[in-house]
Amino acid sequence: MTNEEIMDYIEQKKEDILRDLKGFIAIPSVSDNKVEVEKALIYAMELGEKLGFKSEMVCDNQIGLIEVGNGDETVGILAHVDVVPPGNLDNWDIPPFEMEVKSGNIYGRGTMDDKGPIIVCLYAMKALLESGELMHKKIQMILGTQEEVSWTDMKAYKESGYTLPDYGFTPDGEFPLCNIEKGILDADMIFDLKEDIEGDGWYITDIDAGIMSNAIPGEAKVIIEYYKDGKAIDYREVYTKGKAVHSSQPENGINALFLLADEIEKINYMENKLSKLLFMTRNNFSSFFGEEIGLYSTSEEYNGEFVHRNAFSVNMFKVENKKAKIHINCRFAYGTEPDEIEDTLADIASNYSGRLINVESLPAVYVSKNRPFMKEFAEAYEVASGRRNEFVLAYGGSYAKAMPNIVSWGPIFPGDEDKCHEDNEYISEDTLFTSGKVFALALYKVVMSEKHFK
Repeated sequence: MTNEEIMDYIEQKKEDILRDLKGFIAIPSVSDNKVEVEKALIYAMELGEKLGFKSEMVCDNQIGLIEVGNGDETVGILAHVDVVPPGNLDNWDIPPFEMEVKSGNIYGRGTMDDKGPIIVCLYAMKALLESGELMHKKIQMILGTQEEVSWTDMKAYKESGYTLPDYGFTPDGEFPLCNIEKGILDADMIFDLKEDIEGDGWYITDIDAGIMSNAIPGEAKVIIEYYKDGKAIDYREVYTKGKAVHSSQPENGINALFLLADEIEKINYMENKLSKLLFMTRNNFSSFFGEEIGLYSTSEEYNGEFVHRNAFSVNMFKVENKKAKIHINCRFAYGTEPDEIEDTLADIASNYSGRLINVESLPAVYVSKNRPFMKEFAEAYEVASGRRNEFVLAYGGSYAKAMPNIVSWGPIFPGDEDKCHEDNEYISEDTLFTSGKVFALALYKVVMSEKHFK
């Protein structure tokens, strides 16, 4: 087949792609709903078999494998079937799990992250199968189920002893080729609370902000009570609405927790532990880039390539069982040591008689742009999209961190609106189908070649 014929296959299958994506979106596979997540994985496995591929669920159904082709080299496609919660349904123009195509956009939770890319990648694989040509390499799509939360799926897969792909991509980011990706560090600050009512006045007694560890809170509320002679005699709620965005770029959103601190300052409140913690979050992290805590990156480059800066976000603040838990997410630039971040956060917590727990980190990614497979990917991108390729930084945390020689690549093109994790998530039809053409051509150029790309 020619390049044009490979790309035209995606064009011909638009209706099939939308039909299959609609069924995929209809499964509310929010990460912590293991039943629905497994249903979504089964849906993908059955679709893979229908398209003519070998499908298998492994690691106690945490991972799905869809394979086609043969050879000494394996091209990996890493993606995930779980999605983030839809949040407040009143903020959605259409039900989040009832996909709708409107004005050239495909709406629904997971259309961009990550179900839409999965479907077009499957049809890209089908294009190769339909060509009837000999495949000199194997394609292995590895579908995870916990990407939006703990990554226990990929950990189990790697520990199981399965052979990893030699190289590949995850369609869970942006175009062009993202050969550098920020590292991720998550941690919880825990603080014991006690009765600290020491006079008459308004006291903060509860704070609730955030629903996900990797998105800044779009809504937050605080309960304040008026105490007189040691007893609560009045009650108020203060609510703030910001703009929830993925915590990989917190500067693009408006953290409702910081707005809450601004509102409380307008009230004649009495200081207590919760009020101190509320203002601690704003005062230490509202600049996003670590200036206040001494972790501001002095340069945005590493070895002459753009890596951006360390970025911090406070994503959740919860009060339960007389304890306050504050979740901090950091996307650190390549070259920054995660131990330094952990030590700094631990010191901040200690200053307020707290402690740092549940510290987890994923490494920053660097794949040389000179690798042979990267050249083929770059050429496919330029031909299929009509855009010039560059090698760029990925801000988000993708499965590229899970295995060596995996890059974050698509589906979002320069200029597209990134609606991952947001209300009314959508991907444009043009973006989805063009990304499918890029993936199909890239796979064709690598898999049908007798050359080695390791």
